[in-house]
Parts: sequence; structure tokens; C-alpha cells
Amino acid sequence: MSAWRVVFQKELRETLRDRRTLLVMIVVPVLLYPVLLITMEQLLIFGMRNLEAEASPVAVIGFEASGLEEIVDRSETLRRVPIGDDPEEALRSDSVTAVLIVGAGVEASGSRSMTLMYDAASDASNRGRGELSQAVTEWQDVLLADRLDAEGLPRSFAIPVQVADSSIARPEEVGGYTMGRILPLLLVIMTLLGAFYPAIDLAAGEKERGTLETLLTAPVPARDIVIGKFLTVALIGVIAAALNLASMLLTFQTGILQVTALIGLEVSISPMAIVVIFLGLIPLAVLFGALFLGIAVASSSFKEAQNALTPVYMLVIIPAMLPVFPGIDFGPLMAILPVAGVSFLFRDLMTGGVDVALGALVLVTTTVYALAALAFAARAFGSEQTLFGGGSEASEVPRESLRDRMRERRGRGGVPTPGAAVLFIALAAVFFFWGGIPLQILFRERGLLAAEWLLLFVPAVAFVFLGGFDPIRTLSLRRPTALQTAASVLVILGAVPLVWVVGWLQTFILPVPWELLEGLEQLVTAETATRLLWLLLLLAVTPAICEEVVFRGVLLGGTRDLEPWRIIVLNGLVFGAFHLSFETVIRFLPTAILGMVIAWAVWRTGSIWVGVLMHFLNNGTIVVLASTPALQELFSDPEAPPPLWLVPVGMVIFAAGVRLLRSVTTPPVTGLEAPGPTSLPPETS
Repeated sequence: MSAWRVVFQKELRETLRDRRTLLVMIVVPVLLYPVLLITMEQLLIFGMRNLEAEASPVAVIGFEASGLEEIVDRSETLRRVPIGDDPEEALRSDSVTAVLIVGAGVEASGSRSMTLMYDAASDASNRGRGELSQAVTEWQDVLLADRLDAEGLPRSFAIPVQVADSSIARPEEVGGYTMGRILPLLLVIMTLLGAFYPAIDLAAGEKERGTLETLLTAPVPARDIVIGKFLTVALIGVIAAALNLASMLLTFQTGILQVTALIGLEVSISPMAIVVIFLGLIPLAVLFGALFLGIAVASSSFKEAQNALTPVYMLVIIPAMLPVFPGIDFGPLMAILPVAGVSFLFRDLMTGGVDVALGALVLVTTTVYALAALAFAARAFGSEQTLFGGGSEASEVPRESLRDRMRERRGRGGVPTPGAAVLFIALAAVFFFWGGIPLQILFRERGLLAAEWLLLFVPAVAFVFLGGFDPIRTLSLRRPTALQTAASVLVILGAVPLVWVVGWLQTFILPVPWELLEGLEQLVTAETATRLLWLLLLLAVTPAICEEVVFRGVLLGGTRDLEPWRIIVLNGLVFGAFHLSFETVIRFLPTAILGMVIAWAVWRTGSIWVGVLMHFLNNGTIVVLASTPALQELFSDPEAPPPLWLVPVGMVIFAAGVRLLRSVTTPPVTGLEAPGPTSLPPETS
């Protein structure tokens, strides 16, 4: 028998003995769903009956409205009660649920003004308001009929257009549409939970118990151990997902719920759709299992693994929730988005309107992500530092102060470690988000200036000095040579039109937020020389200094020991994510690419000053172009293709700049030394 099969059988047998796994895999889907849904239904019915058990006490005050009181008194759901002169106090004391205040007299148009007061934070008051509003509507119909009769007009005279809704959707399609907003999210979450605890137990749990080292010393290839553990986690995830799917379908399709029948909702999913949903759950379970296994094995204890996987759990929920929101279409972009594509596919399968090509794209991309996660897990298990770097001794280390831990989180050469740098960036982004937006709302442009300096520049400098890091190496404060500066200028001048092309191409996939772009156009447009200088200070000089200190300073300095491509890609992605907004993601890709270009130049030269210059030139170019009347029309439409002559010119300039920069710099070997000109030793550059 193959070694991986032996490991698989061993891990599966031990996992199925774990009560936590059985609880999540069997008890939760098989028992909890029906019990939970039926209990919620009964509570809902009980609450509605409790509200409707008695007539709602209401009051009608003000001038006499002949006929309205009679309608209220005839109603079986309303009970008119007298109140004093303070209707608000009567509402707050629960003497009445709603108060109708009738205005004095009739206006020239023949209408009478009324105010319906109620407490929107009270279920009873909301019901009273609804019932009283229906009584007013009935009274309106009576008054209108009397007026038409008085004028000798037919009652249909007041209804020039009669509209009748006619939906072509069958009841089962409506049921599929409704359930398609809820069930995909539940399936994704339960598939995730099915792999969550087994992954922790088979990796960090075994490290904590000391059994992983014993297993690794056995004459079994590490690859077989990874395969066996991975298959166990993936199988548990698939079984949990399948049981959840079966339990959901049985709960909704057997008619056990009364609510669906009361509202005319039918839930019926075709057998083929169920098969495809199950097939989609398999690569999803594989993805979660491998990803969780690779992360959990880096933890030294069960608790530590839980803490490490909880943020991943939260990140998965976000794309899984996308089908819940209206207006987000299932297209190629959503299909290739991890987790979101599967959730959209499940939604369309439940409504019966799935696109075969998009469904195939979802299955293929999810399988690719699953294989990538499996490679990640295999690499984690193949790293001795990951497997044996921690240990139970870690839990015995006495707690240290924050300052002591900051000092220990220095890499070689007095620079922050990647973890410390990323943690600072995360905290800076949070503070900038919660502090920068209020500053901009209160003080507008001056608030933006203050946010950049107070929430980015000052914290970055404080982080370097309070952490005891070397400012020269951490912030890359070397002075560039003239050739390095010239090469960097060529790189950014050539990159700007190329990034413009990328921004134009993505408009074919992402919607263009015209209102946002019009606001940005007004912000960057200067009509006077004084305004132009202010905008250059606000939008070019300030970001070039403050953002470069954070991203090409702290972040780049803290990640110098990583592989070069990881440094550059990470820096660009974080830089792009920092510029995301509520309205759109259209800025992410162009900004991330520019961030990678600038990060590469700073990494090659070891000088943040070239990054400041490149950042200034990019932003300053936008301000100057937007403020030049002759160029405003040419560059104002983001959906318009760029002038074709700019593309080859930009490519030539960019290539020349890259070649020149490579010729006048030597790539750094470690985080201890930044690169310098090829003609001089690094320490004298």
C-alpha cells in the first residue's frame, strides 16, 4: 500500500474520532439547520400573532375629519383612544401606537394636510402606523368617490392608467432566486468550517502534542505525509459541504417550513444543478483544506492556529457575500475571483439561469486556486524552519513589553522585519481611514494635507526612531547619482502612458464612476497660477514625500530580505489597496502598477529620493494636464483610448529608462546593503 494511503487512513481515522469534527461535519448540518429554521419560523409566527392578537390603540386629533373616525371605529385591527395635547408623550408612554394629526381646513387644491406620527423603533408602533395608514387610504378613496359622483364623472375618471404586474417567473424560479441569495453563503461558510478544525488539528495540533515530529521521522516521504493530511482535510470539508447541501435542500423542498407556503414560495432545484453544486464544492473544499493546512502548520499551538486562520475566515466571507448584493452581475471578472465565482455559480444554479461558459470558468479557476494552495501547503510542510522553528518552548517565553518586542523585531542591519513593517502599514491604513476621511470632510483640501502629514509621515518617522531602526537603511535615504535620477525619470515618463492604457482597458470590465471622476477632475483642475501651485503642493509634493516614506520607506525597507519579485509585487499591491475608495476599484490596478514601477526603481537604487521624484512627476503631470485648457478635452474621457502615438513612445522611453537604470545600479544582495552605482563600491555610494 502507498505511504500516502497509510497516512490518509491514519489521519482520517483519528479525525473522525474528534468530537469537534463530528459536530461540525454531521450534527450541525443534519440537525441544526432544520431545528434552527423551524425554530426561527415558529418564533416569527409567534411574534406576528402576538402583535396581531389585539387591536392597535391609535388616536386621531386635530380638526374633525368626517368619515375617518367611522372607518377607524369599524376596523377590527384599530382601537381609537383619547389622548392629551402631547402626542409624542403618548407615543413614548405606549398609550397609543400611532397618532394621526388632521390639519385645519382644506387647501385651495382641495387637499387636506395630515401628519402620521409613530415610533419607528417599536414593532407595535410600526404595525399601528401601517393599519392607520390603510384606514386613511380607505377614507381617501371614499372622498374621491364622493367628489366624482358630485361632478357626475365616472369613478374610473380618476384612474387614467391601470397597471397590473405580471411576472413571468414561476414560483419555483422565485424560490430559487430567494434562496440563491442565502444558501450559497451558507454553503461556503460550512465548507470552510468543515476544513477549519481538521486542518488546525492535523498541523498545529500535532505540533503541540509532539506527534508531528514523530511522524516526520518515519521512513515516509514528506510529500506522502502532505498528501495524506491534505486528503483528510479536503475529504472532511467535502463531506461537511455535501451534508449541509442535502440538509438545506431537504429542509426547504419537503415542505416542512410553513412560511414558504404562506408566501407562495416554492424551492425546487433540478438534480443536475445539485450535481454541479456538489462538483463545485469539491475544489472549494480542496482550496480551503490546503490553504488552512499550510497556514496552520506554521503555528506552534492549536490556539495560535485559530488566531492565524480567523482573519482568513473573515476574508473568505466577503467575496462569498457578493451575490447577496443587488446590481453585481455574474461576469468573467466575478467568475475568476476566488470564492465569489463559486458563490455566484451556486446562485445561478438555484435560479436555473446559469451560463455554461461562466460555470466552466468558475470550476477551472477554482481548481487552479486549489492546486496553488496545495503547492503552498506542500512547501510549508517541506520547510524545516516552519515545522521546527516554533515549538512548545515558545509558549514558555515570558511576556515582554511592547518596546522590547519592537527592538527584537529588527532584521539584519537594524531594519524592521517584514512582519513588523506590514503590521505598521496595516495600522497606518486603519488610522488614515478613520482619521483622514473626517479631516477631509471637515477641512476639505487642508484636511487632506493634514491627513497625509499627520497620519502617514509622522507615524512612519516615529515608528523608525521609537523602534530603534536604522533610518538610513530602513527609509533608503541614500543620495542617488545623476544617472540614476535621469534613468528613474525616463522610467516614470514611459510608464505613465502605459498605465493609462491599462486604465482604459479595464473600463471594458469595470464600470466608470462618472460622478467620482467629475469630482476628481474639479479637484485637480487649476484656473490660476496660485491655484496650480497649491494643487502641486497638495497632490504632488505632499503625497510624494508622505506616501513614499510609508511604502517605499518602511514597507520596502522591512521587506528587503525577501525575494526581489516578492518585494516589488507586495509593495505595488499594498500601494494600490491603500488608494481604494468606496465608490470603485477602478484605481487599484493602475495605482498598483505604478507602485511596482516606483518600488523597483527604489529597490535598484537604494534611494527613496528617486521614488519621491517619480511620484511627484506622475501626480504633477496629472495636475498640469488637467489644468491646461488645450489638453483637458484630450485627457478628460477615461473611456476614450489614449492617443496611439503615446503607446510606442512610452514603450521606448520606458525600455530605455529600465536599461539605463540596470546599467548604473547593482541589485542588493541582502537588506544590509542598498545598491549603488556599478563603478563605485556600495559603501561609498
